[in-house]
Amino acid sequence: MIETPLIEIEDLAISFPTGDDRPGHRRRVRAVHNLNLSIYKKQTVGVVGESGCGKSVTALSILKLVPQPPGKYESGQIIWQDDAGQNCNLLQMTEKQIRAIRGNEIAMIFQEPMTSLNPVYTIGDQIMEAILLHQNVDRRQAIQIAADALDDVGIADAVSRLKEYPHQLSGGMRQRVMIAMALACQPRLLLADEPTTALDVTIQAQILELLRELQDKRGMAVMLITHDLGVVAENADVVAVMYAGRIVEYGSVHAVFAQPLHPYTQGLFNSMPRLGNQNHRLSTIPGNVPNPANFPPGCPFHPRCETVDADPKCSSDDPPLLEVQEEHWVACWHTPGYNTGRQTRPKVEYRREEAEVI
Repeated sequence: MIETPLIEIEDLAISFPTGDDRPGHRRRVRAVHNLNLSIYKKQTVGVVGESGCGKSVTALSILKLVPQPPGKYESGQIIWQDDAGQNCNLLQMTEKQIRAIRGNEIAMIFQEPMTSLNPVYTIGDQIMEAILLHQNVDRRQAIQIAADALDDVGIADAVSRLKEYPHQLSGGMRQRVMIAMALACQPRLLLADEPTTALDVTIQAQILELLRELQDKRGMAVMLITHDLGVVAENADVVAVMYAGRIVEYGSVHAVFAQPLHPYTQGLFNSMPRLGNQNHRLSTIPGNVPNPANFPPGCPFHPRCETVDADPKCSSDDPPLLEVQEEHWVACWHTPGYNTGRQTRPKVEYRREEAEVI
């Protein structure tokens, strides 16, 4: 039996204005370009790439949190499978309809918990807001659910913590509060946008272990946005590598880590420090991510690509994402087997066993 994805993003394109108000210069740039991505139940999809490549905008679009205007959904759809097994397009929902899903069936952990939490409201008030909105409970029951949520994420003396303000907590505890807030209504999909940013390594490991435990306990799916390939190797089932608003490589964590195909993915792996490596300097990818207002023609990575000689096709034609191996997609003209690749939507049902190590 073929499994249906819990959520499927199809040909999503999101644009923003350039900010140039001069007559004849008003134009829009695409922050996300024809993106396809699928997430199955109980699966973790890791989305990696440099800052500015469209990872957060993609996650925000799932909850329709991209402000309109200035943002605009140019094309595509986001198909969500509800509790009854029926499919609906999230982008076609009204604000009232999406509110029933936002924070309830789909929740998000935002970057920077100190700025995401409201400094003038207590921790309890902020957690209970979603509980009172989505669950048929009174305030006393909501307090207990909020306390249980804090207890689930490892915060001791949860009832008294509900009365505290964000500035009274450490960075690690604020991040745990963000997770408790996101999971209070037991969502089926969690969007985790850099959940361990600015945390020290010990707290980072605790937060990621906590997310894995809660995922196993509740059976939810996770979209994990991160810069850290080590985090992806330890936690993800499927990897989507983004560059310049596009997915340039997609596959199971085993396929991508065993044989990265795109030059950008290879550059990310080569820039990682490795035990036993005697090099004094780490390898780097030359240049910077291009400004969305000035994406180069053709393959957006070609000005930084060092793996092939100058090729007119790279600078003139944007390569589509093709399946060149079973359940392994790439967008690069020079990948072996690319000419015979299939243009299919990336879907990988794989879920790793608990004891698997990459």
